[in-house]
Amino acid sequence: MIIFLYGPDSYRRQQKIQELTAAYRQKHPNFDFQSFDLAENPENYSALEDFLNQQSLFDNFKMALVKGIGEAEPKKIKPILKSQLAKKNSALLISEDKKPTKDFDFLREKPALSQEFEGLTGEKLNFFIKKEAAKRNLNFSTEALNYLVRGQHDNWSLINELDKIALADFPQPIDKIHLESLISFSNQEKIFDLAGILAGHYPWPKKLSALEQLFIQKESVNYIFNLLGYQARGSLLLRLADYDWQVKSGGLDYEEVLLDLALTNS
Repeated sequence: MIIFLYGPDSYRRQQKIQELTAAYRQKHPNFDFQSFDLAENPENYSALEDFLNQQSLFDNFKMALVKGIGEAEPKKIKPILKSQLAKKNSALLISEDKKPTKDFDFLREKPALSQEFEGLTGEKLNFFIKKEAAKRNLNFSTEALNYLVRGQHDNWSLINELDKIALADFPQPIDKIHLESLISFSNQEKIFDLAGILAGHYPWPKKLSALEQLFIQKESVNYIFNLLGYQARGSLLLRLADYDWQVKSGGLDYEEVLLDLALTNS
């Protein structure tokens, strides 16, 4: 089976990836999982093929998360992808920022499953904000909602701001003047930079300092973790999937996960 997720809205795409991996983990607790970033290493197509063809040790089901297929040679990667279309004992999850080139049109056709995550604007963005606000028991005045829409750079920053607002315990409906006292939309790049340090190969003191700064800025731990999932490459993606499962099963909380990552050099 192939599941193809694409489009510029990386937040909703990442949420779908987590939803799918969690669902498959529930059905197959011991399934093999591995990630492959072909943008980082176009030659990873051979490692992907080996993984898909090798026998699983504990469960007959396996999943691969693949990014950057546009960076690989179509004549080499297409046969590998097409070989997975009819398989039922594996799931090939492909995540891309853009629509595929003509070489990969088959990913948007049956038997593959596909979903596009376009950037949200207008009424779709308003609906998304209201839905996410409702999850946090937040109710905004029209003026406050418009303020959020105008300041929104992407859905990552929006979710972060909603988490901050939920902790502020403003009287409801929340008005624009309350939001102006709490929200600054100017620090998004810095947040991405700090999360990038946590996701990178840096000495633990530098990573711990980055995490401390994120905590000082009162960034949501869920938001930080999701940013790591978006920026992570290679083996870190697998570690994050394991962490996420442990959090959802009650074994860890996100603060413990982030501290463990900060104290690890890679």
